[in-house]
Amino acid sequence: MQSGIVASRRRERKRCNDAAQRTNAPLHVGYLNAIRYWGAPVPRECGLSDDVIHVSVPQAGMRKQVKGVSFHVFRGTESYRKEHYERFWVASPAMAWAQMANHCGVEDLAAIGAALLSRDRRRKVATLDELRGYVAASPRFAGRKNCLAALPYIVENTDSPPETALFRLLCDAGLGRPVPNHRVNLTNGYVLLDMAYPDCRVAFEYQGYHHADPGVMMADASRIGRLQANGWTIVYVTANDFRTSESKREFMDRARTIVNRQRYLAAFCTMWLAANHSQ
Repeated sequence: MQSGIVASRRRERKRCNDAAQRTNAPLHVGYLNAIRYWGAPVPRECGLSDDVIHVSVPQAGMRKQVKGVSFHVFRGTESYRKEHYERFWVASPAMAWAQMANHCGVEDLAAIGAALLSRDRRRKVATLDELRGYVAASPRFAGRKNCLAALPYIVENTDSPPETALFRLLCDAGLGRPVPNHRVNLTNGYVLLDMAYPDCRVAFEYQGYHHADPGVMMADASRIGRLQANGWTIVYVTANDFRTSESKREFMDRARTIVNRQRYLAAFCTMWLAANHSQ
């Protein structure tokens, strides 16, 4: 994944440098070009063309005619960065995220935000506090309501966009906020669980295509066996659970059943132990 992000960023840098050479004015790159530059995914349903470089200006009168460049008026706080070897300025991760708010849905916006806040230190370019701070400091930009709606669903230190979608479904199911990448210490090391409710030892693990590899399947089986021996209930989640509104509802019903059942059992065991200990 990291090599793909580096290659994508290299392509974006070249495209932006080429565009900057076609104008004498400073070029402030933003929107989907900026989020790709920072390693975040571009939403499948996006109202912006991928054939041009998208730049931002604070006032309509500052727009220019530059081949292959589309100018947008953006009234959020200006926050740009520039490497000495680049001919252009690029919107900061928080600003680029906010710029996308008027061009994609809340779920996609949450996925973009989570990608910027990745657990991988090489890919983490922002923090949740920075996203919140940018919205608080920018009261007038288009899409601000979408940002406010997306913020509760953005979880820091995840590994992939599907984990963000999983986080949102679990929250919407009324189960409370799960713990992302929850660490469970075992006899021979530890494991990290995608989304967990430690109070009842239930975890939800997203199964991507790479889990179909025989070697990965064997490692998964060993890992799950050790977790079950330590009292954990593991629920597998796939892309099919996110595919339609009906499949999402079915998943949330299943999640509520499992988590509430395990919470009831955990509470019963606690009361039973307390009662027997007092005798």
